[in-house]
Amino acid sequence: MKDVTNNATNIFLETIEPVYTPGKISFDFDAFDKAIQTAVSELSDEQLDNLEYDDIKKEFTRFNGLLTKLDDKRKDISKVYKNPLNEFEANFKTSKEPLEGLINKLRAKRDEIDEHHRLLRADHVRTVFEEKCELAGLDKDTFKDKYDGYSLKKYFKDKKMELKKETIEEIDAMVLAEYDRLEEYKANIAMIEDQALDYELPAEPYTRALNNDTPLVEILKQMKKDRDAAVERKQQAEAKAKAEAARLAEIEAMAQQSANEEIKAVNTETGEVIEDTKPVEEAPSKPAEPYKVNLALTFHGGEQQWYQFAKLLDDNFVNYEILGENQ
Repeated sequence: MKDVTNNATNIFLETIEPVYTPGKISFDFDAFDKAIQTAVSELSDEQLDNLEYDDIKKEFTRFNGLLTKLDDKRKDISKVYKNPLNEFEANFKTSKEPLEGLINKLRAKRDEIDEHHRLLRADHVRTVFEEKCELAGLDKDTFKDKYDGYSLKKYFKDKKMELKKETIEEIDAMVLAEYDRLEEYKANIAMIEDQALDYELPAEPYTRALNNDTPLVEILKQMKKDRDAAVERKQQAEAKAKAEAARLAEIEAMAQQSANEEIKAVNTETGEVIEDTKPVEEAPSKPAEPYKVNLALTFHGGEQQWYQFAKLLDDNFVNYEILGENQ
């Protein structure tokens, strides 16, 4: 590689610098301050009130002329000092432009090389993380967001593409912590699924809660509450169904009993009960939808026979409506 650090041009650029030779401005500020104080004291507000207009004008002209003369002199001296500085700054601005261009080129090249080395270090870090993830049974991209952070030079041995011992130990600790976290997560998922199976509950809402960082103990408590509520609802439904079945069985039994009883007819001429009557047809054993029939009945046994028939209807839960009597 060409040595560009020790040639005469570079030695000159490294040693050259502007030289300032300070000048001296002489002015007796002490005497100036005393003279001003004397003039001010001689022309107090009270004394000014007693002066004639022409005297005031005369004093104004004298002191104002003095200050103007001193200020003009200050400006002349300022130009003497500023002109060399302005000339130096203008020349320096023009002369340094090529050097600034060279610096910018060197900076860009330096940054390009630095970025290339950084990418090499990042790739080395990626390889280390992927190998350790494979050994731990983790997804190889688990720590991909860490590659750039560990690509800094401070994590590598000096002038070597090799991580420091403490860096390796730090990465090992991260991988182990992630492995333990994942194992705990798997165990928690399995526990939730087993509990859901025992409780006859869907597991998905509770595994989703775990993924949303809900503590396992809180999830298990909620599962028990949900199981207890489900058991209570089931018991209530079974009790209701049992009561309904008992009610239907009782109705069916009463209907069967009534169907087996004979309806005793009465002889309209003698008033005697006729024993040998036709048995009532059996009612359907299975309850069905309501069946409505419009009948006109004549009871030859008189009103007493109607009461007996009406009781039979009531006993068998048959609704009826009297639309008229003796018509």
